[in-house]
Amino acid sequence: MRLTIDKIAELDGKTCFICGRYLLNNTRRDLAYAEVHTGRPVLLRPERYYLFACPNCGKIAHKRCWYEVADKKVKRSFFRTKGWKIVCPSCGFEISGLRPNRLDWRHGYQIPGHPDSELMELYTSDVLAYKAGALFGKVGQAIDGLFKVVGLSSVTDPERNAIAAAAARVGKTLSDIAAKVFKLDIPPERRAEITALKCQNCGAPLPLPPPGEKAVVCEHCGTAHLLP
Repeated sequence: MRLTIDKIAELDGKTCFICGRYLLNNTRRDLAYAEVHTGRPVLLRPERYYLFACPNCGKIAHKRCWYEVADKKVKRSFFRTKGWKIVCPSCGFEISGLRPNRLDWRHGYQIPGHPDSELMELYTSDVLAYKAGALFGKVGQAIDGLFKVVGLSSVTDPERNAIAAAAARVGKTLSDIAAKVFKLDIPPERRAEITALKCQNCGAPLPLPPPGEKAVVCEHCGTAHLLP
């Protein structure tokens, strides 16, 4: 079921209980494929991904996480596989009984007994539209409304170097950084007043950068924040 913007907003800030990522964040690996029996795998158009809640405990995870973590082989012996079944990693509830094989993700995998038509369906375009709208509602909520938005392409070389260093601290590169950069527009002497930061894009808490460093990058959404 395709989620409306209002329903998407209810998921904002919530995380996948399996992988820990925000439910509104996705990667190419999360995107759903059409069910095919011959030929090359085909991504669904428009692009979308799914969330599934355990029928017993209600915890929500990306469908890809259910596929990779919860749908496990049941072995008859060391060399032979008896079949596959899905068990909730949180409460141990058996979501699907034993079945002899499992469809590959890129061939249109669906959770047995829970077809995609019953899952929470998120179109990537809808999620981006929601984030774009929410973005401007969140700008300036931290540090007395003194964040302003600048383009990554407009930052100076020293600022770009600072962003690259901040990205490396969270395992990212400049190519992972979002186009919008948030710049804290306060005098340098006021930096000592900062005791906590949160991402101005997704709302996740940000680590305070080491002394002398002038940027911090959100590890969840890749948004850079420049400090004086």
